[in-house]
Amino acid sequence: MSRVFVVTNHTQTEDQVHDLQCNWSVDSLVDLPGELKTLWGSVPPELDSVEDFVSPVLDWLGSVCCAGDIVWVQGEWGATISVLRWCKQNSMDAVYSTTKRVASERKTSEGVSLTHVFKHVRFRRYVLEN
Repeated sequence: MSRVFVVTNHTQTEDQVHDLQCNWSVDSLVDLPGELKTLWGSVPPELDSVEDFVSPVLDWLGSVCCAGDIVWVQGEWGATISVLRWCKQNSMDAVYSTTKRVASERKTSEGVSLTHVFKHVRFRRYVLEN
């Protein structure tokens, strides 16, 4: 059994937890601490580089991850790349959630309301080549 360290700014769904437990032999999920989750969800677009900005997340991963753990990472692309680079350097598996978008329309007195629901399909391992 292993742990998954969740580096996203979203709350995981029951489907995602079930998938990790059943298909990835995960026994626990560890969320980013509150202040790091806020940081992860607010990467400033004005920065030339996000390396320094995400270093607290990398420091946290370095203090809590062990061999056999998995990092679930999704977010701002530059920040995600930084975490993927860290995972590769530290021989950690990294995954992301894939979804299917289900759209529904509803006619109202004001027009048409369109709703999109994103349904978890599976986790996919990032391929981290040399």
